[in-house]
Amino acid sequence: MIGKRSRYAACSLVREGTEKYLSTRPNLEIVPQPDDRFHEVIVGERLDQLAFHYLGDPKLWWVIAEANDIAWASEIEPGTVLRIPSLETVEMKVLK
Repeated sequence: MIGKRSRYAACSLVREGTEKYLSTRPNLEIVPQPDDRFHEVIVGERLDQLAFHYLGDPKLWWVIAEANDIAWASEIEPGTVLRIPSLETVEMKVLK
């Protein structure tokens, strides 16, 4: 049992396949929307840079990762086309 003052108190248990882990990120289901944008990754780009460019906050990199089923942000290859959720979708799902 995790106590109220534990650093894990704000975490939730996330299940991904057969794996379980604690996370402070909300579990999102970002369904494709007509106002999504697409971005082809070029050499040297990172998700935090794209989050700043498209969503205005580099800390929202994980939203792009979640929308594209990316487990490790450092694994995006040049030429990969990413779906970028609109800022409106992010505001409704994450920034409420």
